[in-house]
Amino acid sequence: MRTLLTASAIIAAIGLSACATDNTPREPDLFVVVREPDPPAPPRQPNPEPPPAAAPAPNSQAFARVIDVGQGVSMLMGQGGNLGLLTGDDGLFLIDDQYVTNAMANLAKIEELAGGKPRYLVNTHWHFDHAGGNAAFATAGATVFAHENVRKRLSGELVTTGRTAQAEPAPKIAWPVVTFTAGVDFHLNGQTIRAIPAPAPAHTDGDVLIYFVEADVLHTGDTYMKDRYPFVDTGSGGTQAGFIAAIAKAVEIAGPNTKVIPGHGELATEADLQAALDMHRGARAAVDALVTQGKTLEEAVAAKPLAQWNARFLGPGAFITDDAYVTVIYNELKK
Repeated sequence: MRTLLTASAIIAAIGLSACATDNTPREPDLFVVVREPDPPAPPRQPNPEPPPAAAPAPNSQAFARVIDVGQGVSMLMGQGGNLGLLTGDDGLFLIDDQYVTNAMANLAKIEELAGGKPRYLVNTHWHFDHAGGNAAFATAGATVFAHENVRKRLSGELVTTGRTAQAEPAPKIAWPVVTFTAGVDFHLNGQTIRAIPAPAPAHTDGDVLIYFVEADVLHTGDTYMKDRYPFVDTGSGGTQAGFIAAIAKAVEIAGPNTKVIPGHGELATEADLQAALDMHRGARAAVDALVTQGKTLEEAVAAKPLAQWNARFLGPGAFITDDAYVTVIYNELKK
């Protein structure tokens, strides 16, 4: 006889069998993972400002301004003394070269501006803000010309004292290789260029004025700095009487249309030169009157004998005060 089992009986039997054979506790078939919420993100910080760019080293930048003064001649203005540049097929002719620290920058900018390197370089005097780049330009192929005392001071043959004294001579490559005492003429790019020594020691004992005849452009070096009292470098042989002689020579060369490139300051005219000459002569006469009266140096300085010229010659860029100029004149007159 066959026994029929219901579905419920079968299920119960299977369950009993499982319980009889496996007493191991069973894990639940479904896991529920409870996660802690993420902590809130920290507030977003603004991007920090980039640090300011470092200031360029002193006197390391190329000239910044180029002033066309006609017939291929330009005045280049920047750090240090004003440069003069003549361009043309005969090669570049350069007056002064500023500092050793910006010489390479100036050389690169001249190449960019004129498409070549200077072949001829004339120093107006030996100071480091005018002839400091000699070594770099000579290495690049320039022949350096100057008054013979420029070579002597750069080489240390003449010892400089005072505020421009050198710790050691300039490297030999910086010394001019062509020197003169009576002047020299260049004939380049359609110009007659006259290098004219100052009649007497003025700013230094090696000052040269340079005149482009056809272009009617005169570079004075530091024998004239526009609307400033002069720096009479007595430690380099300079004299106040020489300043009078040098500017008188510049006035003699210049005409009403002459463009004057001063050692420092803006482009000038014959009238500006005449104003400076009148000031120099008047200053000497005013101080001489005090010396004649028996005034001491301190009394002469306190008297302010240059007051009438201060409005013009103590302007922006001036670094020699009226008191300093009085002192130089007084000491010179007392010798």
